[in-house]
Amino acid sequence: MAASAERPEPRPGYGAGEVSVSLDRNVAEALPPVLAALTLVYATLVPAHLFVLEYAAASQLALGCAIGAGLMGAGLVALRVAPIPAGRGHPAATALALLVLALSVLHLYLGGVPRETTTIVLLVLGVGLFFLDWGWFSIVVGASLASWLAVAAPNLPDPDWLHFGITLAIATVLSGTVLKVRRANLTRMEQLRTQHRVRQIELESALDQTERARSEGEDARKAMETAIVQVKESEERFRRLAEATFEGVLFYRRGLILDANPRAAQLLRVSVSQMVGDPVLNLVAPEHRNRAEGFLLGSGRGRDPSGPDTLEVEGRRYDGTFLPAELSVVDSLYQGDPARVLVIRDVTNQKRAERMLRRALEEAEANSRAKSSFLANMSHELRTPLNSVIGFANILLKRQSESLPARELDYLRRIQTNGEHLLALIEDILDLSKIDAQRMEVVREPVPLDELTEEVVRMLDLQARRRSLELATEVPANLRPAIADHRRLRQVLLNLVGNALKFTQEGGVTIRVVSDGDAGRPLRIEVEDTGIGIPEAELEEVFSPFHQIDGSQARSFGGTGLGLAISRSLCELMGFELGARSRVGQGSTFFVDLDPTGSPGSDGRGGQSDRRPRPESGNGAIDAVLPG
Repeated sequence: MAASAERPEPRPGYGAGEVSVSLDRNVAEALPPVLAALTLVYATLVPAHLFVLEYAAASQLALGCAIGAGLMGAGLVALRVAPIPAGRGHPAATALALLVLALSVLHLYLGGVPRETTTIVLLVLGVGLFFLDWGWFSIVVGASLASWLAVAAPNLPDPDWLHFGITLAIATVLSGTVLKVRRANLTRMEQLRTQHRVRQIELESALDQTERARSEGEDARKAMETAIVQVKESEERFRRLAEATFEGVLFYRRGLILDANPRAAQLLRVSVSQMVGDPVLNLVAPEHRNRAEGFLLGSGRGRDPSGPDTLEVEGRRYDGTFLPAELSVVDSLYQGDPARVLVIRDVTNQKRAERMLRRALEEAEANSRAKSSFLANMSHELRTPLNSVIGFANILLKRQSESLPARELDYLRRIQTNGEHLLALIEDILDLSKIDAQRMEVVREPVPLDELTEEVVRMLDLQARRRSLELATEVPANLRPAIADHRRLRQVLLNLVGNALKFTQEGGVTIRVVSDGDAGRPLRIEVEDTGIGIPEAELEEVFSPFHQIDGSQARSFGGTGLGLAISRSLCELMGFELGARSRVGQGSTFFVDLDPTGSPGSDGRGGQSDRRPRPESGNGAIDAVLPG
C-alpha cells in the first residue's frame, strides 16, 4: 500500500500571537468594502457641497472630498492588484481612518460649527466597530480627540461645543466597549476554529496511523509467510545437497541424532533409522570423546566463531571398527527448530597421502643436503688443482715468455684465461652452495658508501677504459654510513658494475647513491648503464641462476649467469632488496634498496621501482647447478 501523505503535527494550544494574526486578517478582509463605501460617500459629497449644502468654503470642502474620494478609489484598485500582506491589516486601516479624520477635521475647521463634530463621532464609532487591536484603536481615537480639541479650543466653553465634545467622549467609550466585545467574541471563535482544525488534524493523523499499522501488520504477515516458505525451501535444498554430497551429514539436537544422509550411513556401516535417537558421541572412539564433547556439544564453529573450524578424531563405526575422521559443526534448523549439523569426512586417503608426502619431503631434504655437501666438497677439490694450473701457467708466462714460440705462448695464455674463468665459476658455485645450506655469514658494520664506490671504480676503471666507457659516481656530500657487510656489499657492486660494463657498447656506467636529503641516511644504491637493455618479460628472470637473455648473449658477452642470483641472495642476507628496471636499447638500472620497508614502491627519486615476486631461494639454486 502506498505510504500515507505526511500531515502536520497538531498544535497543542492557541497563543495570543496567533489571535492577533487572525484578527488582523479579518480587518484586512474588511477593507475593500469599506473603501468602496467611503469612495461613494465622498464622491457624493463633492456635488453636495457645490450645489446643495451652504458653506462659506464650499469649494474647498468639495475639493477635499474629491481628493479623499480619489485616494480611497486608488486604494481600492491597489487592493485588487496586490492584497494586503499578512500582519498589515491594522496599519492599512489606521492609515484610512487618519485620512477620514483629516477630512472630518477639515470640515469642522472650515465649517466653523460644532455639528461638524458629528463626522468625527461617526469615525470613532466606526473604528470601534472595525478595528480589533487596542494599539491602533488608541492611535486613531487619540488623534481624533486631539484634533477636535485643537479646532474647538477657541470656542470653549460654548454650550454647543461642550455638547458635541461630551458626545465625542461618549462615542469613544462606546467604541472601546464595542471593540472589546467584538475582540473577545472573535478571539473565542478563532480559538474554537483552531481547536476544531487541531482535532481534525489529530483525527486524520490517527486514521493514518491506524491505516499504516494495518498495512504494516499485513506486510509482516506476508513477510512471515514468505520466510516460512524460504525456510522450508532452504531445508529441502540442504537435504538434497546433503544426500548428494560425498561426506556424511547428520542433524542432532541436545546430543541426540535426528537425521542423517545416506553417505553418513555408508561411512558408519549402519542404516539411517538405526542412528536416529542415538547419542552423537557414540560416533567417536572412547579415548577421543573428551575432546569431541566440547566441540560437538559446547562451542563448535556455529556457537563460537573464534573456536576451531574442524576437529580430527578417531571415528567409531557401528560394527566396532575405527576410521580417521574430520568433524565440522554448524548451527542450523531442523523442521523449524534450532539444531546442529555435523559433517563427517573420512580422511583415510588424506592421511595416507600426507605420510607419503612427508617421506618424500624428508628424502628430498636429505638429497638436497647431500648435493650441497657434495658440491661444497667438489668445489674445494676442484679449486686446489686449478690454483696450481693457473699458478704454473703464470710462472711459465713470466719466465719463458721470450723463449717460447708464439703458438705455445698463446696456449699458455688460454690455459690461464680458461683456468681463471673456471675458478670464478667454482667460486660462484661455492657461494651458491653456502647460501643454499645457510652457511653464508654476514658481518653488519658501518660501511662508508663514498669510499666503497671509489674502491669499486678503482678496481674496474681499467676494464672501463679498455672499452672506452666512462665510469662515474654520484654520491651526496653529507652521506652517512650504511649498515651492511662491507665485503659482501662490495661483491654485489662489483658484480653489478661488471655486468653493466660487459653489456654496454658506448656511453658509460654511473654508480649513484640516493639519500633522504638533509638527514643523509642512504636509501638506495643504483648502477645505471647505457647498454643494450633487458626486455620487460625477461627483467625478473635475469636473477635466476645460469639465466641470460638468450643463447646469443652468452656467446657474445660470456659469463655463467650466476652473478645476479648470488647478488640478490647476498642482498637478502643483509636485509636489502635487489631489483631492476630497463628499456631495450636505452640501458638498464640495477638498484639495491638499503631500506626496503622505509618507502615501498619508491625509486629514490619519486618514480616507481619495478619490484616483482622473486623466486624463493633455497634448493633451487643447487638444483640449477646439478639438475637431476
